[in-house]
Amino acid sequence: MTFFKSTLAIVSLSAVVFCFLTHEFAHWLMGELMSYDMVMTLNKCYPKALQWNSTEDFMIVSAMGPAITLITSFSAYVLIRFKGNMLWFPFLFTCFYLELLSGIMNYRNVNDLGWISRYLNIGLFTLPLIFIMIHFGFLYKTIVREKYTRAYVLQTLAWILLFSSVWILVNQKFKIVLIS
Repeated sequence: MTFFKSTLAIVSLSAVVFCFLTHEFAHWLMGELMSYDMVMTLNKCYPKALQWNSTEDFMIVSAMGPAITLITSFSAYVLIRFKGNMLWFPFLFTCFYLELLSGIMNYRNVNDLGWISRYLNIGLFTLPLIFIMIHFGFLYKTIVREKYTRAYVLQTLAWILLFSSVWILVNQKFKIVLIS
């Protein structure tokens, strides 16, 4: 059992790192493809000039992070469904947690899907709620279908909360630039 707990911790850390980095890298890559000189930190991506040429450019770049997170979530869901390996579960759970956290953070600081929702004039929380529900659907179906225990789900949640909190706090404190 100790081996499994330490393995779950390592996989959960890997899931947090992978999901955060791919999300931000998707923003960075789209911005670069649109001819912006982009900066990527652990939890933020923006043009070096600190301005966009158009609102539409900003919306496109904003959409790429949630899009890659959704693709990651769906991929983990499919891998668990067809391979039955429960160590993909932290990736699925991390994707849900990232969307849930960013949706909640729209109250304080509008981000990706909140900006797009406002741009489309459908309300700040419309797209965040839709994405959260999709991710939750993958998560819930997986937990029920695979008959994951409450203990396993809670342990996974605890590791994800710990590692993502450290990730976010380190980014806020040190402003680590990964690509500039």
